[in-house]
Amino acid sequence: MSSSGETLMIDNYDSFTFNLYQSLCNLGANVRVVRNSELTARDLPGLNIQNLIISPGPGHPKTDGGISQAAIKYFAGRVPVLGVCMGLECLVDALGGEISYAGEIMHGKTSKIRHDDRGCFKGLPQGFQSTRYHSLSAHIKSLPDELAVCAFTEESGVVMGVRHREYTVEAVQYHPESILSECGEEYLKNFLSLRGGTWDENPSCGVLDTQLPPFKYEPSGVPMANKLPSILETIQKQRLEDIDVARKTPGATPEDLQASLDLHLDPPLIPLVTRLKQANAPALMAEIKRASPSKGAIALGINAPSQALKYALAGASVISVLTEPKWFKGSLLDMRLARQAVDSLPNRPAILRKDFILDEYQIMEARVYGADTVLLIVAMLPIVRLVALMKCARSLGMEPLVEVNSAEEMAAALELGAKVIGVNNRNLHTFEVDMNTTTRLADMCTGKDVILCALSGINSRKDVTEYLEQGVEAVLVGEALMRAADPKAFIRELTQTSPPPPPNKLNKSLIKICGIRTAEDALVAAEAGADFVGLIFADSRRRVGIDTAVEVSTVVQTFRDEKPIPPPQPVEPQLPWFSHHAQSLLPLRKPLLVGVFQDQPLEEILAVVSAVHLDMVQLHGSEPAHFSSFIPVPTIRVIHAQVDDTADSISKMARPGMHQFVLLEAVKPGEKVSGGSGVTVNLDLAKEVIEKGEAGGNSPLPIILAGGLTPDTVGKVVKSVQPWAVDVSGGVETDGKKDPAKIRKFIDVVRAVQ
Repeated sequence: MSSSGETLMIDNYDSFTFNLYQSLCNLGANVRVVRNSELTARDLPGLNIQNLIISPGPGHPKTDGGISQAAIKYFAGRVPVLGVCMGLECLVDALGGEISYAGEIMHGKTSKIRHDDRGCFKGLPQGFQSTRYHSLSAHIKSLPDELAVCAFTEESGVVMGVRHREYTVEAVQYHPESILSECGEEYLKNFLSLRGGTWDENPSCGVLDTQLPPFKYEPSGVPMANKLPSILETIQKQRLEDIDVARKTPGATPEDLQASLDLHLDPPLIPLVTRLKQANAPALMAEIKRASPSKGAIALGINAPSQALKYALAGASVISVLTEPKWFKGSLLDMRLARQAVDSLPNRPAILRKDFILDEYQIMEARVYGADTVLLIVAMLPIVRLVALMKCARSLGMEPLVEVNSAEEMAAALELGAKVIGVNNRNLHTFEVDMNTTTRLADMCTGKDVILCALSGINSRKDVTEYLEQGVEAVLVGEALMRAADPKAFIRELTQTSPPPPPNKLNKSLIKICGIRTAEDALVAAEAGADFVGLIFADSRRRVGIDTAVEVSTVVQTFRDEKPIPPPQPVEPQLPWFSHHAQSLLPLRKPLLVGVFQDQPLEEILAVVSAVHLDMVQLHGSEPAHFSSFIPVPTIRVIHAQVDDTADSISKMARPGMHQFVLLEAVKPGEKVSGGSGVTVNLDLAKEVIEKGEAGGNSPLPIILAGGLTPDTVGKVVKSVQPWAVDVSGGVETDGKKDPAKIRKFIDVVRAVQ
């Protein structure tokens, strides 16, 4: 509960809130700060306050204002109310007005203020400097009748203050608490002096004084349209400056980019059209966008690669990455990392560079940083430049997404042979959204070999359904996805796809019998039901020669060939790297032949793979991670668990995109690598590693567990840890030789546990 005489400030999650708090406290106010999510409408009647202040904040009042609008409505007419920056926007929104692009983007810049010398502006000089941090403002034509404009910027006419005509409710778009704002202390002092809920109770403010001349909203007599460039023009000007700087940066010149392309350093691309057509309609283009000129901050703390992987695993066909830094808070690094995050997926989404592309230089940048396609906006490109940029993109293998917003732009895109056309429902000059824009233009694509996409403003399955009925094949969703608490679930809702099954847990752990030294032992293991037979080529007492290995290989392949070919098994369309490879082995005839190597030259490994016809290679030493990419069969990477290892440190070694399988084995104290030690892995640690799962997914990490397993202990281990596979060598031996009875018992125990 608040106490009488208290100033309640609702914090819209903004750092400026506490600057404002300090200014008010310096003036003697007793301020209580409450975040906009900590109050409900039910709490408001119980608050006994002297006045209310709505703080600045990021984002848009409709999505980020919390309790602010409800508080304004409740306290208006009861106590004085002041809004600052987004507080003004909350006031206008609460009374039914619209918030839109201010016509200019101001962050830490100053403007001179012209005001009506009434209300909280009473006694303040004209033309004082104000500090501004905003790109949104009240839409003057939609201003509710109850509100009057009481201040605007001298040079551009942007609304800087509004006031309720009856109640002591006033708001400013600028920051009076800023050190660069003049008369801020006087303005706040005037507010704190207000008493009661109406201007009638505060006659000295002059708000209702009919003897004063009317305040005219005339910004220097020049219409706004003639004074300010559109936001598209503003961004275009800035991007041209950015390009000029980038082109002159050592290491990033056009010649440098071309050299990278000539060296084939650009990551392999996938064709946009093919990827879009793979999806069941609609194909989803999921966007990574931290901010925008129209909405301000959306999700500044988002991590681009993490978000990209979430989108990919949920079924996105394209990941659109904003790379414009000033207004959208994106970067080329975001795009490169997003690309890396999905690179290990078997059917990764295409990566779209979403930016204001004006020059071939940006297209070369996009390709070097891993884009599969780029956005070309017809509204900002003369036809001759559009033709040149389309040609440049295609020369690098990228089919561009061509964006249109009008019938004229659509006709131009079709005439130029664009294969993927996106209709932006947002007018980039005003940033206003009209969801019927796509509807009006859809018919122009009928009968054409074009993939039609709807861009901007899509928030629900209802929006998607309406566009599908009009022939739209792909939709781009940005802000709604960035704000979604569960992006994967929201994607499934938009695309009407079923949720994935629970994380895959096999009905049985697979079994690897390692250290096989004779064809007879291999046959025993195969007949008993082993899934893998391991041959050791490393320096070990169980090492086999090539001749023996060939004999074992022949026995194993003959045994497999006698088995019927299993029917194809359905595999989830998008699984993380290790889970995908684990599932891909399930339908294969077994056992598979694994060769174990430890710090041996790559040439030796390749020679043995070829001579013995190995199915898999196990790297059991400290081989470089990239070794796997040169080995023509799947590889198992051994993680040597040290005493002080944690689930986090072990999970970092399970890097996707290189080796396909992970084996976890404990190291004997004092040694660096494992193998044949008989030391059992800490089972709690192994279980934690599995449950921690793969990066970005909800699938458990499928590990092969080895070390200290015997027919007597393996049942308890499998039941407790539930590894994807278990690996045994010495545990099924007697007097240093494989014991057929122990092999059979080991396999039977594992099978019985499941």
